[in-house]
Amino acid sequence: MNKLLRLFLNMNRSMAVAMTFAVLILTGTLLLMLPIANTSGEWMPFVDALFTATSATCVTGLAVVDTGRYFTRFGSTVLIMLIQIGGLGIMTMTTLFSVGLGKRISIRHRLLIQESLNQEGPSGVIKMTLAIIKYTLVIEFIFGSIMAAYFYDSMGLDALYWGYWHAVSAFCNAGFDLFGDFQSLVDYRANVLLNVCFMLLIILGGIGFTVIGEVLKERRWQRFSLHTKLVLLINTVLIFGGTLVIWLLERENPGTLAGMNIGEQLLAAMFQSVSARTAGFNTVDIALLSNATLVFMMFLMFVGASPTSTGGGIKTTTFGILLASTLSLLRDKKETVLFKRRIDNALIFKSYSIFILSVLWLVLAFFLLLALDTGGHQFVKVLFELFSAFGTVGLGIGITTEWNDWCKLILIATMYIGRIGILTFGMSFFTKETDRVRYPTENVIVG
Repeated sequence: MNKLLRLFLNMNRSMAVAMTFAVLILTGTLLLMLPIANTSGEWMPFVDALFTATSATCVTGLAVVDTGRYFTRFGSTVLIMLIQIGGLGIMTMTTLFSVGLGKRISIRHRLLIQESLNQEGPSGVIKMTLAIIKYTLVIEFIFGSIMAAYFYDSMGLDALYWGYWHAVSAFCNAGFDLFGDFQSLVDYRANVLLNVCFMLLIILGGIGFTVIGEVLKERRWQRFSLHTKLVLLINTVLIFGGTLVIWLLERENPGTLAGMNIGEQLLAAMFQSVSARTAGFNTVDIALLSNATLVFMMFLMFVGASPTSTGGGIKTTTFGILLASTLSLLRDKKETVLFKRRIDNALIFKSYSIFILSVLWLVLAFFLLLALDTGGHQFVKVLFELFSAFGTVGLGIGITTEWNDWCKLILIATMYIGRIGILTFGMSFFTKETDRVRYPTENVIVG
């Protein structure tokens, strides 16, 4: 035990964060394998349990079994605990217990929190962690109570479990549901109350805890930091722009929006736009969407949520910096400026690194899926499933249950990388080194 502890303490911070998620996934796998966790009373196959535990811990939502029908109350409780801990982050939860027990938070612990929350320094991370927990509990309680009250007439006291269970799943952007038959919220696509509750939970969970805290504190656009302005702007553009694009592409599709009135169409289009960013719930059959819509939703999934949130993707701020720096280059400007603030070149370099590493992993994983897939799935469906896993979205197109074990393992790795972050994953294999030698500059012709 002491050797394991010393090994953990000697890890670089990126590796330590990655390992904490791995330990949680393996623990969840063992619990989900137990016969008491499923309605068949038999041991769940290891790869299926590993896939489900990874999907829950990485708040993805891709499922190889029917969550609402397959798992018992014990199994679904394990799932929601994995979702809550995975959504908030293990370091956040351990900080809560340490503070609750009156224990001193070590410098090593503060640095790990800093790494898991993607902060620049350890200062203020404990205060931020406690604020994250407070916001989470309040938001989940409010919306869980609303949904429990809605389900009460048809479910009785079970409505409490259903309401709070789905509030946690939605706020953590997990996409798991208990409705059964892989239908998600299709039967409730015209229900304004449930649609609005789920969308608000997804948005609040996806914009990031730092943004929530700053909005509540400052309350004026002029006082917001550049980070908060960028997150709010890009989220607004993607939500409403995504709604418009999906509506235009699907309004005449008889399998999705064609049979609805204009109000229901716009509501369904907005729900898909919000959910596609990283949540994984759906109110229309994803398998019936046009190829153009699927490709557009892949873009939304790739961008994903915002930093310090429960979602995945390359993050909205990364996308914003990439777009702004590219426009600056096209306009022959030496500096990238947003809201009258200059973006540091190191941040631009980091954003491009995240983008390139993400694309490289997606290309590699896509190649492996095509090479190992024995089901002969369509090109666009394989790609959609991959983007859904990487963005920790969980939108299924009807082929998740059909993957062989090798393909499931590739998607497991993709969900894992998508949750901890491609940069954190890459840096976990390298020891941080300081540049001690500065070499001369030489020109290279590009473009």
